Amino acid sequence: MGKLIFITGGVRSGKSSYAERLAAELRDSKEALVYLACGVNTDHEMERRILKHQLDREATTEDWITIECPRAIGGTIDYLPQNAIVLLDCLTTLLTNEMFVIEKVNSSAVEKEIYQSIIGIRDKAQVLLVVSNELFYDIPLTSDIVQFQKTLGSLHRRMVEESSTAIDMSVGIPVVKKGIPIS
Repeated sequence: MGKLIFITGGVRSGKSSYAERLAAELRDSKEALVYLACGVNTDHEMERRILKHQLDREATTEDWITIECPRAIGGTIDYLPQNAIVLLDCLTTLLTNEMFVIEKVNSSAVEKEIYQSIIGIRDKAQVLLVVSNELFYDIPLTSDIVQFQKTLGSLHRRMVEESSTAIDMSVGIPVVKKGIPIS
């Protein structure tokens, strides 16, 4: 069973960059570095953010294996190298992609599927880093948004329970909330 590291924080707080650096530092010479990319190019802003993440990975000396998985991340388990260092970016985007689809979904079933998939990935990986955004507060609350917030909050609690380390990024500074500081 691998180790789970959960990294959360506000939008553009440096979570992904920090997670990428940490993943590279945790790797010794032989483990594969796998990036599970959940982003979907839905508008100009998302296109720009996806491109930034791609360029950031390309700018390093690390050889990342990128797997695009906007939905159904459990399907990636068979394709992951054993004992890889895996970075899932990001849980919030994944949940958005799963919950806000054309057909009506059961949020409890979506949460269960995502959670079980993450545990399955963790069990195959040496280390799984899960990046997520903090819950948002200043938006109009519809019943769908409230259900999304509740589901994401529940997933966050479950990630922290399963993690050996939980980090909250605040203005680019990693603050360890659970476990011991890493690098």
